[in-house]
Amino acid sequence: MKSRRNKQDGSAATAAGPSRPADAVTRTPSLEEGISAEELALVEEMEREVSALQARPSRKLEVAIALGLVVLCVAGLIGSRLIGVRTETGGIDPRWWPTVMCGIALALSILLAVIAFTRPPFDREDLESTNRGGWVRLAWTIVLSALFLVAWTLTGNFVIPAVILLVALMWVYDGRGWKALVIYPIATIACIYLLFHTFLKVPL
Repeated sequence: MKSRRNKQDGSAATAAGPSRPADAVTRTPSLEEGISAEELALVEEMEREVSALQARPSRKLEVAIALGLVVLCVAGLIGSRLIGVRTETGGIDPRWWPTVMCGIALALSILLAVIAFTRPPFDREDLESTNRGGWVRLAWTIVLSALFLVAWTLTGNFVIPAVILLVALMWVYDGRGWKALVIYPIATIACIYLLFHTFLKVPL
């Protein structure tokens, strides 16, 4: 009777399988164990290339941008107050809307400058670092904007130089197709002209 009970206990233990220590930890193979040395070296090289293309945090850049925006907004605020009007109404006139917009932009620029000085720089891993193509596009943008201002001043016409400017900028920034080079510039300048020249009576 006793030997039969021992045999039953042994059969139950065998069916349950070998026991595992209580403190055993399930181990998952790492990536390095699943690939060859050549593949691992290739992965590391790709990670280094991606890291080199990512823009790094820069407090100096954030401070420079914030202070530059402050200067531009102050200049815009002064320029908006110098807009000539035929009749001083004392209320909403052609100077009102540019003044409000420049004032709001100035307040936001000052806030951005305070953040740039007092807080750690923002993470820019989702942005690409500067390259030669970006500097070339920036140079073309400055040149085209200067030519637009000269053409606007000499001709006194806003619409045609503005449309040409947008078409040229779209081409510089790889905009192609009739929507980017025709529809977008004409629609944008039409909205600006209607808003400022027609509704707000700002001479363009």
